[in-house]
Amino acid sequence: MAAKQQIHDYQLPKNLVDSIESIAKNQGFRNYEKCVKKLSTDGGSYMGILYEIDLKGKVGDGNKEINIFVKNIVQNANISIYSVPGVFETEAWVYKDLSTIFKLLQDEANIPYNERFKMPYSFQECNPKSIILEHLGKKGFKLYNRMEVVPLQYAERCTEELAKFHALSFVIQEKRPEYFKNHVLTKKEPYNFGEEWYAFVENIATYSINCLAPEVKEKVKKKLLQKAANYPKYMTDTSTVRTLCHGDYKLNNIMAKEVNGEVVEVVTIDYQILHYGCPVLDFIYFIFHGTDQEFRREHMINLKNLYFRSMKAFLEKFEMDIDKLYSITDFEKDFREKLDFGLMVNIFYAPFLFALEEEAPDVTTEDLSSLKFKVDDKFTERFRGVVDDFIQWGYI
Repeated sequence: MAAKQQIHDYQLPKNLVDSIESIAKNQGFRNYEKCVKKLSTDGGSYMGILYEIDLKGKVGDGNKEINIFVKNIVQNANISIYSVPGVFETEAWVYKDLSTIFKLLQDEANIPYNERFKMPYSFQECNPKSIILEHLGKKGFKLYNRMEVVPLQYAERCTEELAKFHALSFVIQEKRPEYFKNHVLTKKEPYNFGEEWYAFVENIATYSINCLAPEVKEKVKKKLLQKAANYPKYMTDTSTVRTLCHGDYKLNNIMAKEVNGEVVEVVTIDYQILHYGCPVLDFIYFIFHGTDQEFRREHMINLKNLYFRSMKAFLEKFEMDIDKLYSITDFEKDFREKLDFGLMVNIFYAPFLFALEEEAPDVTTEDLSSLKFKVDDKFTERFRGVVDDFIQWGYI
């Protein structure tokens, strides 16, 4: 007998209704209420419509409540620089397939829970149109403001977690070689680096560069445009050590739980840009999306060293030697040679990070070569600090 339901607050799209009914059935609900709320993206999501769904009702002889988070695909989205259905398919694979492999490998190595790489629980109804997960917000996790400088303790936890994520690629390669060959090695970055890409970059880069002081702008404009154009080379480089990369590792994709003001756990979300590439780029991307010049001056090198130590320590739990996989010499070389990736992503991604919520661009319908939107005043200071860093470091 089908469970009886009531719907409140917001009507779900048809493709989600069946999935939620299936979840209710699998969870053993005899009857239940369904409370649905459409969530604001706060300018931080451009390809999905977000919902929170609470199911409350009778199971067996008792009561039960489950809290669900959904990211539903934007129908008929038209983004020329990558396929929206393609990135949703990638994320669904991560939550339904890769997460299972991660769990099995960590089970086999008897990794304690508090030392594991963690992912949100995915309901089996998760699919390439609807990412359906446990609602971490209802379990005490939160997102930090995307425009603020990250707290140091949070940055440390995120750095450790990223190192574990990358290390697990090496573990899969050794412990599940066939799976690695067929499912990991084949994960290419999702961008179409064609005419539309370069038109998009030129448009956004010009906007960013115009925020510089006039004397700096005249000095570095040409070099900055050249740096931005090199982004595809870094993303597709196969000459370095490679792992699975998150591709969008920034503070509005990493949820944190605090206890008495202390960050005790972080969980990574939003794997749509996942690909097999250079792991150092994930770390650099994180640093230059959530820090200002002062933070980098005081903490960037320490966090870089923490990243390598954390990967080394995590691999040792699987009885694997990092020196045979990614030597400190190669790591330092990659970091030094690819540090200007942080400049590249600030040139054409930082404006989106600082876009005012009410002004956030609709990248699914607007021409990327002519996007126009307003950003918070914080953007100018942050971007100028990034450019100043790379001038001082000799990259421009």
